[in-house]
Amino acid sequence: MLRIFTTLNKYGTLRKRIIHVPDGKPFTHGPGYGPIVISRVFKYEYTGSTSPALVSFNGKKYIVPSWQEVLPETTLNDIEWVKPQVEAPPPAQSNTWKFQSESSPDQYHIVRQNGTKLSCNCSGFWRAKDREKGCKHVQQVRSNM
Repeated sequence: MLRIFTTLNKYGTLRKRIIHVPDGKPFTHGPGYGPIVISRVFKYEYTGSTSPALVSFNGKKYIVPSWQEVLPETTLNDIEWVKPQVEAPPPAQSNTWKFQSESSPDQYHIVRQNGTKLSCNCSGFWRAKDREKGCKHVQQVRSNM
């Protein structure tokens, strides 16, 4: 386990240090550090979307993929993984518009919106190569948006 402690040096200045304390052992520090002001458990903070790992390179230990240097005794339990918040996509708009058919007054053409796309059930929409430009109902909805 890692601990961070703050001591007062001989000039009265606060100084922080991180040390490894073996499990089951009481927290003590060596001579020459000065009186302890505060001590607490310490965890390295890692922010990333992939899980952290530890690697030793050139005699030093690092958290990867961020390549943050850590104490040689550090374990994965000494790392606090802060996962980035993923924003939920906005709900897709879904609207419909009805247009009365010119050829048969008892029939309707319906334009549906799915997100930013518009589609129509009229034959002009399905026959045209560029469907949105070939359908007058979709063009009318676009012009009113």
